[in-house]
Amino acid sequence: MNNNQNQLSLGNFCKNIKELAKNKSFANQTEVFYCLFNVDDVSDSTVNNYCIGYRAIGSEFRQKYISYKNHYMQNPEIFDEVIIGLLSILDGEVYTKLSHQELLQKANNHQTLKKLLLELYNLAKNDESVSNNFTEDIYKQISQNNLYKSLCDILIYIVLEKKQPVYTQTSQKEIIENLLNSTNISVNELEKILKLQMQDGINYTHSLKSLAKEKNPYACYELGEMEYKGQMAGYPRYIKSYEYFKIAAEKNHPRACWLIAQMIYQKKIGDLSKEDLKLAWHYLKKAEKVGSIAATNTIGVCYLKGLVPDEPKSEEKAINYFQKAMNHEYVYASNNLGKIYEKKGDYKRAFKYFMYSAEKEESWACNKVGEYYRLGIATEKDIQKAFKYYNLATEVPLNILDHWAFYNLAKYFYLKGNLQSNTEKDISKAIEYFTKAADKGIYEAYEELIYIYINKYKETSLDFYLNKINEYLKILSQNKYYDKCKNNLKQKLTEIEKKHLALVKLV
Repeated sequence: MNNNQNQLSLGNFCKNIKELAKNKSFANQTEVFYCLFNVDDVSDSTVNNYCIGYRAIGSEFRQKYISYKNHYMQNPEIFDEVIIGLLSILDGEVYTKLSHQELLQKANNHQTLKKLLLELYNLAKNDESVSNNFTEDIYKQISQNNLYKSLCDILIYIVLEKKQPVYTQTSQKEIIENLLNSTNISVNELEKILKLQMQDGINYTHSLKSLAKEKNPYACYELGEMEYKGQMAGYPRYIKSYEYFKIAAEKNHPRACWLIAQMIYQKKIGDLSKEDLKLAWHYLKKAEKVGSIAATNTIGVCYLKGLVPDEPKSEEKAINYFQKAMNHEYVYASNNLGKIYEKKGDYKRAFKYFMYSAEKEESWACNKVGEYYRLGIATEKDIQKAFKYYNLATEVPLNILDHWAFYNLAKYFYLKGNLQSNTEKDISKAIEYFTKAADKGIYEAYEELIYIYINKYKETSLDFYLNKINEYLKILSQNKYYDKCKNNLKQKLTEIEKKHLALVKLV
């Protein structure tokens, strides 16, 4: 299809715009299409066919971009209307009276646009039809903040050079049926959910529920995931999630099977009784059988923790399953192997596995590699590389981000500055990063924030800092980490105890 992760395509361009736009209701693929081609009378079905690749982009639309391409070098303003429209969609604001120079400055300094272009650049790297020269040029332009030109070049490529994946109905079904061979899912069921996802209708959830009543496994899985994440009621409803996943699992939906097992192991449903463990194992093996690599990794975890019904713990079997998952480049399996060898004291081997995941930008592994470089464990101490990997750990979606990376950046780089990495002292950034870590339950970050605010209070006597100290002391006192840090806290608090004895009494 035109929106998979191996295509620098019109479909992916529209998809990424919508994901990054502040107001997603005004960023559907039809609105983006109208903006790109300066039209407003094309049917949604035509746009949909262009965006999913069923049809080549029409000649009347291509002709506009041929004109753009031919005149762009002599008349760079020719793209202004398109760029203004795209920035308006991204920001949720209407931009109109901008000169070309004003627009250049705005576009070249637009952080959301830069993020969009980096995502498109990553797609280009995976797209076999895109030349290395084009990919390198795009990256160079992004690195130099020449975002306006980079966007123009990408649009010209997508419209004029990218061959739409136009398939015959027969070849489509042959490819899809091969993928579905190990399941009970029909091509028609897949087509229904794809059609729904591509239409961008305002009654999407209602339509999803209608498909779920037909026991469409994709609709059931998606509703199950929405309930699991709390997107329907504002909080997770795991039983409802389980009910949806179970319908999808009956048709061998791999991830639905795996998530049922995960919910049981995490005690989100059930109490991890012997019967619960058997049920979880049933779904886990079923998920593995129909191709879930996550399930293969989880089976390794079960052997490691002794959660396999009627079988003892087995590190050897766990390692075999982790290695099997690693054959499919599953980074969490690589992390698990690293943890095993780290526990054994084989740090060089552990580092190798952590680095494998870090090179694929897995957040936890990036932070771990940063630690190894900072401390010189199993490798030469290299503060610049530590700084690089800590930062890399933060450049991922929030739901998979390891917030220890924020703590490490704040503690070892911004709090006092770091000459070896050319990092200047930045207390504001340290506070920002410690706060992000603390919000995710990293209590060491609360301790560091208290020390910062003690110094701030000594300098200013502002009640704001005093209130922050009390707030964080109360949070710390409710956690076992408090026992490790209370002596240090008492020592620091004596510096202001004469004015505020309540602080010391709290400790």
